[in-house]
Amino acid sequence: MDAVRTADSDVNAIKALGEEYFRAANAGDTDRCIATMARDVIIMPPDRLSISGIDQLRRLSSDYHAAYEVEYKLVYDEVEIAGEIAFVRATATGTRKSRMDGTVERVAWRNLWILRRQPDGTWKFWRIMFNTPTPK
Repeated sequence: MDAVRTADSDVNAIKALGEEYFRAANAGDTDRCIATMARDVIIMPPDRLSISGIDQLRRLSSDYHAAYEVEYKLVYDEVEIAGEIAFVRATATGTRKSRMDGTVERVAWRNLWILRRQPDGTWKFWRIMFNTPTPK
């Protein structure tokens, strides 16, 4: 297999992983969201402490999906691969609706993802950082 075809298949797999995460998030399916993550994932959200590891992420993700119904759209800005590591810049936009009071909030996030190839050859999210494009 030549390098271009391998890179293309890796880029496609990485994009498919991000799309699966957002489909799962839109469905409120925590288990499917978690399945896209490496066990030692670290997520660095804005204005909050980092989330370290799959167990902490599962608890917080369950709470989030219990509190909000979301509808996000994903656009890829850049995908780069360097051996067993890849990084992605992507933009997510959409809405987050409170399950408690029905309040709808528009969201827009700039994402920086670092992915790691797993021993079975698949890609998983390894490090995630995101923020809003404009200050609050």
